[in-house]
Amino acid sequence: MNTFRKISRFVLILAWLPIIGVVSFFVHIGGWGAIRRVSKCTRIWGKGIAWLWGIRTTLHGDISDFKGGLILANHTGYLDILVCASLFPIRFAPKKEIKSWPLLGWYLGISRPVWVDRKNPAGSKKVMEDFRDTMKHGIPLLVYPEGTSSDGVTALLPFKSTPFEAVCETGYPILPILIYYHTLEDGTRVGWHGTQKLMPNVWHMLEVPRIRADVYVLPQIHPQPGESRKELSRKAYEMMNTEYLRILKENASEL
Repeated sequence: MNTFRKISRFVLILAWLPIIGVVSFFVHIGGWGAIRRVSKCTRIWGKGIAWLWGIRTTLHGDISDFKGGLILANHTGYLDILVCASLFPIRFAPKKEIKSWPLLGWYLGISRPVWVDRKNPAGSKKVMEDFRDTMKHGIPLLVYPEGTSSDGVTALLPFKSTPFEAVCETGYPILPILIYYHTLEDGTRVGWHGTQKLMPNVWHMLEVPRIRADVYVLPQIHPQPGESRKELSRKAYEMMNTEYLRILKENASEL
């Protein structure tokens, strides 16, 4: 049964990707109107794959009044992308290395992401401009301020302050969200981090009957005049980490 589940899900997801990819391809050409249309296609893409994968998300809080800005999320692996994309019409900010990956780089490129080159500090100014322009046009921008994925069973990793530069002195809101995955039936945790190999992890996640994810919506943060990126980073971290530790305590029996 597990083998059948893995193969059938894999085939269905592979079938879904080109369908939504073709739609995105025909709407991604153009200016900000095209980027906004693609962000909506991204949500359809995320909802479809999450459903096919067996990811069932419970939302704790209201996101209806968030019309654009910076979304902050904790990061435990690639499934976070599907969870977030299923909830918001977002624009991604992936690392530039993914651009050269076979198929996935091309596919992600259709979504008109802001490619981030972490090895080129000189290009950070252009990235910040793209971040601000994205939010200026009312398109939610997703970043993972931890900078890498963690095991999800301890405190959040320290935040990188760089993404917060994009909202300093702008008035664009910050929406912090927290993703918590319930322990699987076999006792393992959902996530991809550390030295784990990607494909074995994906293959294991595909065989899981259901992946339950809770998404907690925290109060929006509105940058104040004169507030630095480090101050915003510290404020967001304290809020999110305190709440995440509470969530871990609430679900301590699973850990």
